Amino acid sequence: MKKYIYSSLIILLFSINQASAQKNLISNGGFEDGLNSWGAGNAKVSTVIRKSGEASLALVSYVKGKWEGIDQKVKLPKNSKAIVVSGFYKMDEVEQGANTWNTAVIILEFTDGDKKLGEGIPLVEKIGTEDWSAFKKNLRVPDGATSFRIMIALSEASGTLFVDDLNAKVILIEDFEKETAVSKTN
Repeated sequence: MKKYIYSSLIILLFSINQASAQKNLISNGGFEDGLNSWGAGNAKVSTVIRKSGEASLALVSYVKGKWEGIDQKVKLPKNSKAIVVSGFYKMDEVEQGANTWNTAVIILEFTDGDKKLGEGIPLVEKIGTEDWSAFKKNLRVPDGATSFRIMIALSEASGTLFVDDLNAKVILIEDFEKETAVSKTN
């Protein structure tokens, strides 16, 4: 009888853990399947320089003034009120182009179909050389948004940008508000 109870408890705990696990909304965020699911320009996959797994994204530009990037359109689950977006990036000798916004960037735009809602939200905007660094941003989903577009680019900047382990998950609006309150006090 004890074995039955213990087995049932283990199965129940496993089921609860699985139910609370959120699915990554970004397809192939670790670039393990090459550039599948990404609108690829001149992007490459690196199997040598990576944060985890077998691969990462590598964007290389030797010339300032040229946009090198990829993007992915992601459908939001119905009634999504907030998301958290996270990942890792690494940069080698990224030099700013002619404008202040000509940097290594990861940008998110909320959309309703093909219609952009508001301005793009910078998740990463950097120049220079940096080892693997994490980023994480909690975002409120605007009314009417049915999807988002995530873009990774050398925005008319030169250098190399690596990205790995991109993740976007729906969070409760209460968790978003709690995180926002904590951020404002720090």
